[in-house]
Amino acid sequence: MSIPAFRMAAGGDPLTDGRAQSLKLMGGATKFAIDLAFFDLEDAAPDHPEWKGLARQFCIEALGSLDFGQRIIGFRPNNLRTPFFVDDLLQVMTAVGHKVQVVVLPKTETADEVRDVARLLREVSRLVGLGRPPVLEVLIESPRALQEAQQIAAVPEVGALIFGAFDFARCIGGVVDPQTWLDDQRTVRQLLPVIAASEGKEAVDAVTATLPLRPARPDGVEPAVHEALLQSLSEPLLTEVPGPYAAQMRRRHAALALAARDATDAARLGYAAKWVLHPDQIGAIQQAFTPSRTVAMEALQLVAGYARAAVRGSGAELAGNALVDKAVAGAAWWQVRQARQCNVLSDADVAETGLAWHELARATVTREAQLGGQTG
Repeated sequence: MSIPAFRMAAGGDPLTDGRAQSLKLMGGATKFAIDLAFFDLEDAAPDHPEWKGLARQFCIEALGSLDFGQRIIGFRPNNLRTPFFVDDLLQVMTAVGHKVQVVVLPKTETADEVRDVARLLREVSRLVGLGRPPVLEVLIESPRALQEAQQIAAVPEVGALIFGAFDFARCIGGVVDPQTWLDDQRTVRQLLPVIAASEGKEAVDAVTATLPLRPARPDGVEPAVHEALLQSLSEPLLTEVPGPYAAQMRRRHAALALAARDATDAARLGYAAKWVLHPDQIGAIQQAFTPSRTVAMEALQLVAGYARAAVRGSGAELAGNALVDKAVAGAAWWQVRQARQCNVLSDADVAETGLAWHELARATVTREAQLGGQTG
């Protein structure tokens, strides 16, 4: 989840109103059900020298004062071609580097640039006494960056590639249409998980920028009805509420449907995660990346069946009318791992197969993946 490090209502005082609003916004990272949050000093912070400095200051304060639990936390500096980049990196890492687990690197063009940033982070981390530098997640936002994506992924400090759909479109004179971008940018979007996986790294899908905004509850609409409409679209209920409010609710649920559609497509393509902009997108996106209990159990039984057959000397077995070999079982293994991580599958479910976790893994994970440090 991207969280702006500076936010202020029009006419406010930056040092008081701006600070209060910014810290409140960043404080959301302590309560949202997210895996990773980063405080954004770049695109989400006003492009103004004074306010860029305040965004950095508020980011440092938030990182230093908040308890993020098990969430992975980091920040996105301004891009390295701006006068703000070096101060962003040095000041944040010097002040609160012990809290920074990831740095999201924007507007990178080449692997050499990424290696330079990695060296700088290593040196700063050494000087401030950190055990290890933060992981880099690198945005691929231009044609040149796409051409160098494999070399970027090969940099040891890089943990993931992120698809920056809007900047990529801007660089080629394209448009990100909420309804058609999955097809318009299919080639680039499909390549990125493949390129990342070739170096044992992950890929993160771009944002769904159509936000599920919450309409204010008008007079005459009961709180319980309002809450029900926020959760799921109900046409019978909408016929009983004012027209403008019903229209706003329809726009909200259309935005949630877009987030769910985009995330489901990303999961099928092999993305490990999706970038979140709005808290109400979280549930729809996580659902897309979480196998259902039915799907998870079917995948577990398929993997277990193949593992038992492999012990007997069989390389391929029928499951219904489908032929299951190592490749098919290996694909199902991803679903099993994901389901166990999300607590959809339990250790008891695995035990009921009669096989240990390492026995299931040994039968489905390829030797190439094991040698490369990958898991599928």
